[in-house]
Amino acid sequence: MRMQLALNLFPEPEPKLADKPKMRTSSLSWRAIGDSENDEMLDILLDSPMESDGLTLCLDRSPDLFAVPKRFFDSYKCYGFFQEERLVGFVMIGHKILYVNGIPRQIGYLSNLYIRKEARKRGWYYRVSEPLFKETLQDLKFGFATTLRGNKNTEPMIGRRISKFPFIPFSASIGINRIFNILVLLPKKPIKGYTIRRATLQDVPEIVRLLDGEYRNRLFGPVMTPEELLKTIEARPGFTIEDYYLAERDDRIVGVCSAWDLRRIRKLRVMAYRGRFAWVRFFYRMLTPVFRLPSLPKPGDYFRELVINDYGVEGRNPQILRALLIHIYSLARRKGYNLVQIGSYEGDPLMEATRGFFYQPLDSHILAGMAEPDLIEKEKIDCSKIFLDIALT
Repeated sequence: MRMQLALNLFPEPEPKLADKPKMRTSSLSWRAIGDSENDEMLDILLDSPMESDGLTLCLDRSPDLFAVPKRFFDSYKCYGFFQEERLVGFVMIGHKILYVNGIPRQIGYLSNLYIRKEARKRGWYYRVSEPLFKETLQDLKFGFATTLRGNKNTEPMIGRRISKFPFIPFSASIGINRIFNILVLLPKKPIKGYTIRRATLQDVPEIVRLLDGEYRNRLFGPVMTPEELLKTIEARPGFTIEDYYLAERDDRIVGVCSAWDLRRIRKLRVMAYRGRFAWVRFFYRMLTPVFRLPSLPKPGDYFRELVINDYGVEGRNPQILRALLIHIYSLARRKGYNLVQIGSYEGDPLMEATRGFFYQPLDSHILAGMAEPDLIEKEKIDCSKIFLDIALT
């Protein structure tokens, strides 16, 4: 079972065990957990694969499942679910400042809800709801989560509230996020008229102009200032300013995107090829020696992927983003990567940039969590263009 929601990170000191909240009902219990449970949590994660139309995938966050919340959120909490004192699941909630209607606002993010198969349908989400949500609902009143479209375990929970558990947020699906998993195959011709180059520190003001121009108008977009950009770059393992790529036209910078190899904090591990993708793998293996393609991973191994989790182009022109995407794709092909990932809300015209690539889509519901059922209407929150950082979900 997998689910994600939103919050603030840079952790506070972990409380002593005696101070941690704890609940017990017969053989079932929950309590706050941390680094000492990391290995058990990673094992649960690998036991919770995702199904995507011919692929069984797993997000492997080894060696440190807490790397993302420690580095990218203002604060976070994590609770473990125990059955006969054995850890069988966990959930996190964090806080982060993101844009809402163009204004920076502290937001809650529910993430990493994973439960072993044999321990599901025990009502864990409801049992832990008071410590998990009470502070967030009182202080922030608004947050988000994601869950895969078609997930039979989590989709029925959308909008469900039980009066016995008053701290469960009001929830609603406010959109679909689509990740384009672009398979690296044959070469692509560059788009004429654009020069693509790596960024330098001198380009920070232009990068900020383009990224903040994109994110300010999108719900849950990250706030981009020169200080926040440099802070973000420092927080990303294996990432430097040169991992931003700039598109220039007529000696002007008109677009920017990132290309981040996430292996230090996340690996996309393939557990099985089935159906359509089994045939894709068969033909891919036949083409590999002819076109010198990077080998697809065997079941149990991980894709080598470059993730475009930041992008901004003038006028939201898909042609500019396509010029950048083709450059990153060509770079991935030269360096032996299997996938290039990019994502946005379903129906985003900017994603016309992916036309002509062979990709596997991965769709997720974007869920709003609210202290009041009509909060979105009362505050006139624009949910038409939602942003998710696909490197951190």
